[in-house]
Amino acid sequence: MYRWVGRKVIDELALIKLHPETASTKQKIIDLLSNEYPLPAKSIHSRLQRLYSTEISYQGVHKLLKEMEDHKIIERKKQEYLLSIEWIQKSKKTLENVEKKYLQNQKIVIPEDFAGSIEIEFDSLTDLAVSTAELLMSRQLVRNSDDQSFICTFEYGWWTFKFKFEHLKLLLEMAKANPKPKNIIRNKTPFGKWIREQYGKVGGIGAPIGTKVDIDEELFVQGDCLIEVKYSEETKKIIEHYFNKWKSLDDSFKEFGLKPEPKTHSVMRITRNPEMANFWRNHLTKVLKESLKAKKK
Repeated sequence: MYRWVGRKVIDELALIKLHPETASTKQKIIDLLSNEYPLPAKSIHSRLQRLYSTEISYQGVHKLLKEMEDHKIIERKKQEYLLSIEWIQKSKKTLENVEKKYLQNQKIVIPEDFAGSIEIEFDSLTDLAVSTAELLMSRQLVRNSDDQSFICTFEYGWWTFKFKFEHLKLLLEMAKANPKPKNIIRNKTPFGKWIREQYGKVGGIGAPIGTKVDIDEELFVQGDCLIEVKYSEETKKIIEHYFNKWKSLDDSFKEFGLKPEPKTHSVMRITRNPEMANFWRNHLTKVLKESLKAKKK
């Protein structure tokens, strides 16, 4: 079973920033008070106009603040307003219930009307790698699309620490669902070289290992969505240590075959953003083609 540790699955405030034109004035006030508090009504009114170009009178803001106070969304201290702790806790519980809908049978489930971003935290590199492969294989991010593949870039490669032979089948099925997936491994290590060979065996197209891309995180582009993964600094050191130490699958078996893998911390952010997805797809494809062309010379 995969163990999910994050509770920040859907960040409503982040969605407000992505689509301010569709957010209500109440949502914008919540956004303001989540970043700066307490604030008097006059300051809230001026910030709504300056940050969101919201056309609302001071009297309208004052009336809305009174309604939000009556509904215990905000509270007032003297003449300044801040979010209610009780409301924050209720909102957190709501997000936890939403998480259960997004994660079914410990797998990521993306709604058909998905927009904005989803964030999930992991404390296991194995869970992270498997969950990502299952998501790509499911093609939930490219429903009813002609897009037949995906492109990705990693610092050291993408593999489980606690290996099981079923992971090889998952890799094969993922490649079948997305023919000729493209990959760029930015840092050359013994284990990364071995991983690139496995990608090739299932039909993957890889840049020469060590090909540089101006990015610090792990990135997948599928359809009009991005899957970004960021590691803690300590996790980066753990990955670097083992990928430089290992040369093949046998080494990982010897390391973690009979003992648990080290605890790590990573955050996966899934975002639907057609413009950014198109930019990174074109950029990574260009880097891949140029690297392969240079290798032939």
